[in-house]
Amino acid sequence: MGSESETAKSSRPLANAASSPIARAGRQWHLSRQATGYLFVAPALLFLLVLIGYPLFTTIRLSFTDIDPRTKAETFVGIQHYVALVQNNLFWQTLRNTGVFTIASTIGHILVGMMFALLLNEKWANTVIRNFTRGLLILPWLFSMAAAALMWSLLYQAVGPINYLLETVGLTTKAIDFLGDRNFAMGSLVFVNIWKSFPFYMVIILGALQSISQDLYDAAHVDGANRIQRFRFITLPMIRPFLVTLALIDLVSTTGVFDVVRLLTNGGPVRATQTIAYYIWEIGFRDVNYGLGSAMSVAMLLIIGFGTFVYVRITTRRS
Repeated sequence: MGSESETAKSSRPLANAASSPIARAGRQWHLSRQATGYLFVAPALLFLLVLIGYPLFTTIRLSFTDIDPRTKAETFVGIQHYVALVQNNLFWQTLRNTGVFTIASTIGHILVGMMFALLLNEKWANTVIRNFTRGLLILPWLFSMAAAALMWSLLYQAVGPINYLLETVGLTTKAIDFLGDRNFAMGSLVFVNIWKSFPFYMVIILGALQSISQDLYDAAHVDGANRIQRFRFITLPMIRPFLVTLALIDLVSTTGVFDVVRLLTNGGPVRATQTIAYYIWEIGFRDVNYGLGSAMSVAMLLIIGFGTFVYVRITTRRS
């Protein structure tokens, strides 16, 4: 009994201390610090809400309306534009073109970027030459898409240097219309897109390669592993998270590519290179059909969102 009373007496000062004004002030200060953190984040959240939320809400609202281009009067039409999209064969063709362009560009970006990143990650006999090569490989990234498209449109000409080189080495007997032939137009666009953007992926992959400890390669070399085995069992597993993230970013960004199509082919020949982004511009701005163009934008958003979800689930399950 004596010990219990002593324990109760000793616990009273702790309880009083916990309920003291200083402790309550401490708890209030803790809450105020949390509130301060939210206040610091609030401007960025508000900016994103205005920059992304309002246009998104407006686009969804316009997809259910029909707008008179002269009076700007809006008429509610329900899901009429979405039904028209499902019945539009050209819409499905542009989706196929977008899928081919996006997948081919993404694979090219990752493969070409990784190839040059592996090359630059090796030990060179001369550091100056390696740094010069690194700067040279980054040059395509410095071009604007307008400048790159103008340059490649000249290179693709019938009397351009590419056709001249192909005829000189005997690979073709007549000039190839790279941008006007259905068999070459999409491949030509993909090549320009890969050439323009691969330095970005090269730099990211090079950074991932340089984060791998050299001790792993030394241990594998001692165990008798060759270059291919070291790449397969060390390099790829270590940079896999970077590759997954890069591929996701590339898939989302390339799906909405518009400028290279607009500058080089205008969706031709015979809509062979027309992508969904270009079709949205054509319907919404050239034909001034804001309702149908908004419906196509919402459909594109849903397709990208679904594709991103499937990609993340597959990569997460594999990991």
